[in-house]
Amino acid sequence: MKLLRKAIFAIFAVSMLAANANVGDIPRSTPAAEGVEAKAVTTFLDSLQHVSETYIHHVMVLRHGKVIAEMHPAPFGAEGGQTLFSESKTFTAMAVGLCVDDGLLRVSDRVINFFPGKTPETVSDNLAELTIKDLLTMKAGVKPVLEPMSQFDDWEQLWLSLTVAYEPGTRWQYDWMATYMLSAIVQRVTGKTVLQLLQERLFTHMDITDAQWELSPTGICTGGWGLRLQAESQAKMGLLLLQKGKWNGRQLISEEWIDESSSSHAVPYKTNTTANVKSPGYGYQIWMNEYAGSYRADGAFGQFIVVIPDKDMVVVINGESRQTGGELKCIWRQLIPGVKDAPLVANADQKQLEKFMAKAEIPTTKGKATPNKYVGKKLSCEANGKRFEISFVDADNLTYTCDNRTVASAYKTWKTETSAQRPPYFLQSLKNSFSGLEQSFTAASNFAWNGKELTIHSHWTDFGQGEMVKVKFLSGDKVQLTIHNNWESKPRFTQTVNSTLK
Repeated sequence: MKLLRKAIFAIFAVSMLAANANVGDIPRSTPAAEGVEAKAVTTFLDSLQHVSETYIHHVMVLRHGKVIAEMHPAPFGAEGGQTLFSESKTFTAMAVGLCVDDGLLRVSDRVINFFPGKTPETVSDNLAELTIKDLLTMKAGVKPVLEPMSQFDDWEQLWLSLTVAYEPGTRWQYDWMATYMLSAIVQRVTGKTVLQLLQERLFTHMDITDAQWELSPTGICTGGWGLRLQAESQAKMGLLLLQKGKWNGRQLISEEWIDESSSSHAVPYKTNTTANVKSPGYGYQIWMNEYAGSYRADGAFGQFIVVIPDKDMVVVINGESRQTGGELKCIWRQLIPGVKDAPLVANADQKQLEKFMAKAEIPTTKGKATPNKYVGKKLSCEANGKRFEISFVDADNLTYTCDNRTVASAYKTWKTETSAQRPPYFLQSLKNSFSGLEQSFTAASNFAWNGKELTIHSHWTDFGQGEMVKVKFLSGDKVQLTIHNNWESKPRFTQTVNSTLK
């Protein structure tokens, strides 16, 4: 029995080490020691948390290759991974760069040459001229489409069948699937997925061990989305870009590729004056910033790796935001003015910063515990075509079931629970979503009552998305049920239905 216990403990210890292997790898310092005002950092972090329609999950600020500040508001923690959405595109571009460095392909190569047997019977002139560079710079000329990927297994053949409406290289048009095609090309010339190639050539040397990537139905990394990483691993990629492909004195990817990738090849949204994020240029799956000379990897809802060469800085931000441009403005307006050319004398501002970071949390829902008349009972109803249930365990604890997920929630505190259940995801309708992300997911949830309305707020702390559930008790057995995904500006649905409580 003792040997069994030791074996179980050893397995647990190894798994915990793997989960936390990236946390604390990068050297730590203080803002003052690296020439940054601690007060400016505190103001920056505070401003981020006050951007409207925003939940901040992770922030890391690096200067001179060292972490000078990091914040992971509860219930999030440094060890939790984050789904990066389109930030993944920059990593795919790095895999393409490795292939270019190895002479396996050139950016001038024609895309159709990599997909014999998958092109349409009649290849248009525009499709024939389409190059890898056109994919990298979002100038493929193909009208973007994502939804049909829910019905088809062969995404490469489907994309190649779409109309190339514009001459390649002439019109910028953001397209997730263009990046997927890059991922497919990398796999065809190397025999490895993008993730496998990056692990072999970059991640192993950088001690990035936590990476996971969603796969298409045919086993290809989705490329344009689906990478899941810890914030510290993202910071390492930021440092690799800042250091022009060099890591610990070793050139992992050519300086030429980093320079080419981080140079502007297009001006996005020329005709779109309502774009959330201002960008004066687009490189190889990399965005230029309004702050001259800086650039970023950029994912939906506020996943950023911001590289600022003239300040020798990297800033990582993760979260759920509808105002991502506001997050970037916090860097330019609050953080950058506090960056100086020489070390500063430490003062009381450092302790204030440390205290601020330690106390950071996403506020729990305000209100009261469950009234006695509901304790020990279960509410059941059908809403939006699906079963919804709440079990009121006691005044301070409940569980709710929604979309075949059961989540434990607590009053006045974040209750966490890890399971194999999939979190809410705005791509769940896409065929094969979550394939490749086989790890369990951790939900953190809290609730409170305000009069006859119950609010349950949940975040998946190692995935990065969450939901708000509201149940308003009306007359008789009727309830109004509202489900609001954290990343959406409007509720997913609001419906008044009959319910049972027993």
